[in-house]
Amino acid sequence: MKGAAKEQKTKGRLSKAFDILLTLLIVASAGLVIYIMAASRGGRAVSIFGRSVLVVVTGSMEPSIHEGDYIIIKKCDPAELKAGDVITFVSKDEDVKGKLVTHRIAAAVPDGGFITKGDANETEDRYAVYGDEIVGKYTGRARFFEMISSFADPKKLLLLCGIVPLALVSLYEVRTLARLLKQSRQEDREQAQQEREKLIREEIEKEKQRLREQAQAKKNESEVKPDESREYNEA
Repeated sequence: MKGAAKEQKTKGRLSKAFDILLTLLIVASAGLVIYIMAASRGGRAVSIFGRSVLVVVTGSMEPSIHEGDYIIIKKCDPAELKAGDVITFVSKDEDVKGKLVTHRIAAAVPDGGFITKGDANETEDRYAVYGDEIVGKYTGRARFFEMISSFADPKKLLLLCGIVPLALVSLYEVRTLARLLKQSRQEDREQAQQEREKLIREEIEKEKQRLREQAQAKKNESEVKPDESREYNEA
């Protein structure tokens, strides 16, 4: 019984540790998503495992990439780029100098740079782009972040901030109640088993006592009979 109780206690500790770890993981993931979205809206690229998420703020790449799209940029070797690739780079153009721009490579120039152009623009970009200015290559849309961005409205964000913690607490409480219910059932089974074992021991003791009394009675009877026979002979 002690071994079972100790094992149950160990399982309870492991389950509690798992719940805490899961909650921390969810909170950390939510914080990371919010940080990435805030950085992308601020025109900064947060690189995670060689990939970044950016939000498109103009329609210069219509219809290939739409304004407001969240896109995934992957770090790349500039030597592997070619005409037709879509890249994100730090612009030198006076209007958007220092900001990130995502345009398509129109052609490569002999000195190792690239001529770029937005699909919706009539003219090519004024300045060539070089390797140290390239953030990465466009690989597709980040639809998860687009879905999350639908909560960009302050009221929706406030609602989300209320729902997420409530959901986490509810999840933790449900798991805790399930664990307590399981533990209670286990304790009931153990108590019932102990009661059965107690009744069995009591019945065994009663049977032993009955057999002892029966043996004693037979012994007494065997001692009385010789005396009676001797008295008869003397008479």
